[in-house]
Amino acid sequence: MNKSVLALAIGLAPTVALADYDSIDSYQGKPATEHTIEANNAFAKNLPWKDVTAFDRTTRGLVAELEGEAASVRDRFPHYSTMNLDELPATVNPSLYRQGMLNYAANGLYEVTEGVWQVRGADITNMTIYRSDNGYIIHDPLLTEAAGRAAWEFAKAHLPKVNGEHKITAVIYSHSHQDHFGGSRGIIDESFEGLIIAPDKFMESIAAEAMVGGNAMSRRSQYQYGTTLPTTTKGIVDNALGLAPSQGDVTLVPHNKEINEREEWVNVDGLDILFINMPDAEAPSEHVHWIPKYKALHSAELTYDGQHNIYTFRGAKTRDALIWSKYLHELKLRFASEATVLHQAHSAPVWNDGNGEIADYLTMQRDNYGFLHNQSMRLANRGVTVNDIGREIEKIVPQAQLDTWHTNGYHGSYSHNARAIVNLYLGYLDLNPVNVNPLQTVDKACVYVEAAGEKVLVKAGQAHYANGQYQQAAQLLNDVLQCNPSNKVARQWLADSFEQQGYQSETMAWRNSYLQGAYELRTGHVADSIKMSSVDIIANTPTSGFLDFFAVSIDGPKAIELGLDFSLTISHPDLGEHYYAEISNGNLTAIQTEKPIAADTRLIINKSDMSQMLVTELSLSDLLSRQDASLTGDKDAFMKLTSTVEVFTPDFDIVPMPK
Repeated sequence: MNKSVLALAIGLAPTVALADYDSIDSYQGKPATEHTIEANNAFAKNLPWKDVTAFDRTTRGLVAELEGEAASVRDRFPHYSTMNLDELPATVNPSLYRQGMLNYAANGLYEVTEGVWQVRGADITNMTIYRSDNGYIIHDPLLTEAAGRAAWEFAKAHLPKVNGEHKITAVIYSHSHQDHFGGSRGIIDESFEGLIIAPDKFMESIAAEAMVGGNAMSRRSQYQYGTTLPTTTKGIVDNALGLAPSQGDVTLVPHNKEINEREEWVNVDGLDILFINMPDAEAPSEHVHWIPKYKALHSAELTYDGQHNIYTFRGAKTRDALIWSKYLHELKLRFASEATVLHQAHSAPVWNDGNGEIADYLTMQRDNYGFLHNQSMRLANRGVTVNDIGREIEKIVPQAQLDTWHTNGYHGSYSHNARAIVNLYLGYLDLNPVNVNPLQTVDKACVYVEAAGEKVLVKAGQAHYANGQYQQAAQLLNDVLQCNPSNKVARQWLADSFEQQGYQSETMAWRNSYLQGAYELRTGHVADSIKMSSVDIIANTPTSGFLDFFAVSIDGPKAIELGLDFSLTISHPDLGEHYYAEISNGNLTAIQTEKPIAADTRLIINKSDMSQMLVTELSLSDLLSRQDASLTGDKDAFMKLTSTVEVFTPDFDIVPMPK
């Protein structure tokens, strides 16, 4: 049981044999075509280049520039140090390149206001630092252990000591995404005696997102983040929220204080902080906070200098654009006039300098998500379908939003966000009967290929490419390749078509997805994926979350073949928790119960031992032999159940790969 469940839980990827491609270790894309150069030049003409306020905000309050390990993320983008906005590369959408330049400008420790600092540029996320009575409160300790440690060590070199030391008095996690807690072990561990504060349903939300769909999400993340691409103007140029994520281990020191009410005042080492839960917008578990002493509002990730995702390419539950806009409306009404500064988990702060800057910023952010929601559903109510809504929204975006840098689609686009909103309300089906029971992808492609012929479609695709119609070219060439993955000509032309679309994309995930697809088509190589579930996340996942993941991992037909039909109770003596499951018809359903329910099989195991078993080589048989766990009743049925668990590997095809 132990080895298969361990591999399943962590999402280990097997070693993938490399294709015979000489330049795979120094992969470089092709140049931009004349059509792409023309398209990007035309795009640049309509951008508000005179507005440089975001650069002014980014450099304001600089205490010291990053150095050493704290500068490792920026060191991966050397081309930004020698290029500027007067030298736009042909292979990058000019708006996205400007966003990359802005994120590259974030470089050091900044004083936000008296008693508040941020380290920006050491990771994709900002580390915020608050002065408290006896030391410093750390808000969002970055993505990885190494980045969290490096950022704090760098900050300490420039912050005054309190009572002779740089003591961390508390830690705050703003929400349930890894880049806001993953660096925690770089600054604290379980011996930490201060408050570790998290929003309502923090661990449950992490588990729900990282576990149940974790394997697919790991693979899809390669496309959203372009993990195989070089950091050049023909590869990764920016990650929208920041320049790039740090590299290393994602960790999690469990929180000891959860904000369960809608809002709650907490005195954190002498500093009064109002926490307000604002879930199901940017994250399922997220809170913002207000500090009256510093007149500082932290908006977590509800705001940043750009449009966020309502639907994220890596895969997550669709977010609620309507409630998102209402949260921003609430923040504006409650705090915009009183706050001196609005600071955020990504991007530079916004200061009130006497002209209502915070209110204006929140208004544009609010109206962007509100417009997306309301106009998408207005058009849907007129009969515009989910597949067409994105193009229709793009036609009516207000000029005020187009002229505002911080509402542009760097992370989320108007197009794919509009489709997400319609899908949330009406689902994926446009109700055209041809789509009620659609052909499978390969079968649908072959219908067109068999009707027209491979050579005709490839030739038509090449003609579209020559005319700069790269999307049309890709549509035809993809059908050819889906039907016949061995067609090398279609493969190379499809890769070229994807690449030029990537070069023209303003949205980071669009660019990376196109370029990642081109890379895999050319090389046949699927790299190791980002692992969504780290050791700490698995160890701290509630048993209810693990059982949901376990149920997804059962091979239903195999369980039916083995005749599995029994009940199971799992008890954790160390927590006083009990879970009851029934396995029938190839399915496992489990719930938590107040007391143990009589069942065919009962497993008694401490939650701490179960966590250790999932992340180490400790096996259930080891625990049973040491009498640290007990398994009674129908042991044979239980062992048969574990034999049905499928071990997922994140190396499946996304673009058609050669067989």
